[in-house]
Order: sequence, then structure tokens, then C-alpha cells
Amino acid sequence: MAATEAPECERSDPEARPDAAGAPRAKRRTMLAVAAASIAVVLVVVLLVATGVIGGTTTAGGRQQRVAADRTDRAEAAPQRPEIREEEVEAVVAARSRALAEHNVEAFVAPIDPTATELIAAQRRLFANLTLFPFAEARYTVSNQLSRWVSDSGRAAIMVVVSFVHRVEGVDPAAIAENYRWTFDRTSDGGPMWMTAVSTAPYGGVTYPMPWDQTALVVERRPHVVLVAAVANKAELVTWADKAEAAARRDLDAWRGPRLPVDRFVVYITPDRRTFDEIATTKGRGPAAGVCVGLAPLTSTEGKQTRQAGCRVVVDGAGKGFATSDDAIFKSIVEHELGHAMVAGFAPAWTEHVSWVAEGFAESLPWSDPRMANMYNPTARAHVKDGGFTGRLPTDGEIHSADPATSSINYHLSMQAIRFLAEEFGTGKAHTFVAEVYRDASRLDAALTAATGLDRAAFERKWARYVQDHPGS
Repeated sequence: MAATEAPECERSDPEARPDAAGAPRAKRRTMLAVAAASIAVVLVVVLLVATGVIGGTTTAGGRQQRVAADRTDRAEAAPQRPEIREEEVEAVVAARSRALAEHNVEAFVAPIDPTATELIAAQRRLFANLTLFPFAEARYTVSNQLSRWVSDSGRAAIMVVVSFVHRVEGVDPAAIAENYRWTFDRTSDGGPMWMTAVSTAPYGGVTYPMPWDQTALVVERRPHVVLVAAVANKAELVTWADKAEAAARRDLDAWRGPRLPVDRFVVYITPDRRTFDEIATTKGRGPAAGVCVGLAPLTSTEGKQTRQAGCRVVVDGAGKGFATSDDAIFKSIVEHELGHAMVAGFAPAWTEHVSWVAEGFAESLPWSDPRMANMYNPTARAHVKDGGFTGRLPTDGEIHSADPATSSINYHLSMQAIRFLAEEFGTGKAHTFVAEVYRDASRLDAALTAATGLDRAAFERKWARYVQDHPGS
């Protein structure tokens, strides 16, 4: 066996031989120090590479990459604020129009917050009411009136004005817009967008609410009348529709003026006075039994005066005309209001009528009924007999006085003005005069002269003598 050699690590180095005591120990300390320094350098290099200070394309490029990565991490960690886009709202509006056209109530209420049970019930009732009407046109459109906000809690909401554009077949000569405010909410990014509120957004010439907004309805159609009533009055519906149709036929047959804008009417008989006042807005105008609510068209014609798009006749179903079996009272109320509706389309939108002409014509229709021949207005008769009559045509304030007696007297005097004109100069001239004043109230004197050959003062003198001879009748 060969002699065993000492391990290499223990091999003697001729130059490491100790010349003096302690020399080998100093050499070992030097080697340890060098080794420790090398290890430290390696650690620093590793750290710099790990942090991107060295090892990338450039040191600055590495820092930019790291900063971008940090920002991405923070953005992904932060919650996103919810947002509602306009195109989402427009999609809901379009879907509602389709749902109404297809008679799909579930699609109609689908956008509503499932927890908004009262709103869902109200919108289901609205849908059911709308399907009863003979619409030639019915759709929803979104306007550009948008209000959006984000609450402190991060909830996003948007409120948009939406128009229900509609035209009742044979009733409305032009489309009408009833405006609502719809509110939509979204509580989290990517979460569902819900409709949470519906409120009114009226503008000039359009009254809110319409009949379909108030209560569950029943509808009966006739050639000249679409009769609308509350479900509570369903038993009376057919009888009321027949009476209203008879009233409409009498009014239309009596007309001798230029061609009428319409010959069919929506007549809404409200279930109580509160409902009547809410839709008719007659407070401050005396104890009205009915009203013709004027409607402006959706759009105007460039360069031309916009004409009124008809009206809705609203009658107080809790009034005296419904507390008796006497058809004369019912028909007289309806005939009066249908008189307004007949000629409403002659007038410009957003204008006031000359009250003695408008109310006098409407009142002359039921008073021309042969059944009224032996009737008279006792308050007006006493007013004339007692010397209260001034011989002047009634003013707007007198006709619409809050005092029932004053209002009653001047309604009757206005009726006698139109009736005198018809008896003295012909019904055709009287009705043409009414149409002309509706078209342009500023031409009242010219229209009166064209119909009678008299100026206003001369007409008043002749009419005053007629009133003296027919007090209250």
C-alpha cells in the first residue's frame, strides 16, 4: 500500500512556515477578512439586481417599470367608483317603449329596484291603464336633461327627464309629451342599475297627472268619446259613455263654423273631488264641475304659431250632476266642456282665451237644448231685476270669481252674449266669430265687427237690451 498522504488542506506551505511565534494565526485572520468582504459584495449585488437597480436595460428604466407596477397594484387594490352611462339609460327607455307596444308588463317593470314595491305596484297600474287607450302613437323618449351624482357612500345615481310621447286615435291632432323624472341608482361598480323613483316634470301646456297616472281605470269607447272612469265606477261606465256620446253628437251637430280640428274626445270622470282638483287644477276658480285641460303639442312648426293639440275633458264624478237621475244636469256639464274641446285646436298653445267668448260659447251649447227652454238662472235673473247689471260684457275676473254667485251670473251673461249674436246675426257668424277669437284674441274687435257689422260699444248696447228682455233665461 502506498504511504498515506496528508489531506490537501493540511499540506504544509514552505512560505507559511512560522519564523516567529504567532505568525500562522495572523495569516488566518487575513484570509477570513477577505472571505467576509467577498460575501458582502455578493449580497449587495444580489440585492441591487433584485430591486432592479442593476440588471435591467438601464437603471432608470428599471425604476420606471417598478413604479408602473406599483401603481397598477394600487389601482387593482382600490375599489372602483360606480358609474351610470347615458347609453344604459337610453336602452332602458327604448326597452320600456317596446314593452308597452308588446303589452309585456314584466318587461315594463323589469328595470325597477325589486325592493321598491310601491313603485312597482304604481308602474304596473300605469301599464294596465295605458293598455286601455286607443293610442295611435305611444313611446318613451329621453331628453338631454341629465343630472348625475355620486354620493359620499360611493352610490352613483342619475336623474333623467323622460317624455311619454302619445297621441290618442281621433282625439289628438298632434303628438303630446307628458314629462316624468326617472331616477336610476347603482351601488357598486359592475352592479345592476335600478330605477328607484318616478316623479313629475311638467312643462308649459302639459298637465301632470294625466288620467292614467292616478288610479286604476276602466275605459269605454264610442265613435266620438273615449269615456274614462275609476274601477270603482265600473258599473256606471256604459251608461256614462252613452250619455257622453249623446252630448258629443249634440254639440257636433250644432256647430256651424269652420271645420273643427277634432271630433272625438277623452272624457275622464273622476271618482272624487280630490282627484278632480289634482288633475284639473281648478282651485281658486270657483266650484267648477268640469274642466277642459289644454295640451300643447310635442313640437312646434318652424316659422309658424304652434296650435294647441286639443285637451282632456275632466268632470267631477262626485258633483251634483252625478247625484241625481236627471240626465239634463249630467249632459249640460259634459256638453259645456266638450264645447271647449271642440274649438281648443283653433287656439295657439300657451295662450289665455277671452273668457266671455270661451265660456259664453261653451255655455250656449247646453242652453240651446230644447229641454232647457223653460229653465232660467235665478241668481242672474235677480241680479238684472235688482239693478246690478252694468250693461258691460263680463271680465275674466268676474267670470272666474271665487264667489259662486258672481261666477254664476257672469257665466250666464257670457252665454247670453253668444246666444244673442247667433239669434240676431246667424249661428254660422256666431261660431265663426268664436273660432276667429280663439285663433287670435287680439283681433276680437275686428272679428266682432266682421260678424255683426257693429263695433264693441254698439254690440254691447244691443246685447244689454237683450239681457234686460231675457233676465236669467
